[in-house]
Amino acid sequence: MKRPRLLVTRAEPDASDTARLIAHLGGEAVLLTTRREAAILEAAPTRPDLLIATSPRAFRLGEAIPPDWRTLPCLAVGAVTGEAARQAGFTDIRIAGGEAASLKPLLAPFAGKRAIYLAGEPRRPELEADAAAAGLMLDLWRRYRMEEGAATDEVEAKLAGHIDAVLHFSRESAASLARGVMHSPRRENLWRAGQACLSPAVAATLREAIGPLPFEPRIALAPERNATSLVRTALALAREQTHTQFD
Repeated sequence: MKRPRLLVTRAEPDASDTARLIAHLGGEAVLLTTRREAAILEAAPTRPDLLIATSPRAFRLGEAIPPDWRTLPCLAVGAVTGEAARQAGFTDIRIAGGEAASLKPLLAPFAGKRAIYLAGEPRRPELEADAAAAGLMLDLWRRYRMEEGAATDEVEAKLAGHIDAVLHFSRESAASLARGVMHSPRRENLWRAGQACLSPAVAATLREAIGPLPFEPRIALAPERNATSLVRTALALAREQTHTQFD
């Protein structure tokens, strides 16, 4: 039986990790890197009362985090970021529900404290607004930036074969893919494939970025916010598409 072909737009090394997971679960990965990561080498600020991180890249990239910070409370946006904090040596890790807005309840106990946000660029403003509303003094320590990565000829080459479903891990990667295929003759074929999204926010961004179509795209949410759940959702969409073609 032919393996479903799933398009992955994550930056490395996450893209290759996802490709191995897809192969393990019975699919074939097509890697199209629409965004690339680059370290920002800013010197460490003075020691804060706590740290906040919204991506595992905050621990992998940038200048070394001082060793004596590892006992500070570290608020992580989700389980993957929390695991990156653990691997970096942090011991007091508090994990939110997977999106920046889910950090709100974790901020409240630290009113009046000084936090450092281990930030990427570009970044969304919600966390900074929520920290201010919670009474935190928030400083930024920029750790990495995400840059547009795919050239037009690379996009066309990767979309030349049939795509059964697309994995959308973040709002930013969904928007980057939409920009990358905006003028492609294969644009509509791509959006006819199943679209698996990690969260409602990712799905909302995807719908907005795609724009008007002569059909309704098939968008499904992963029941859990992790890579395995998202891949399983994409595989289900791909198999549903195959069954529809033969009904």
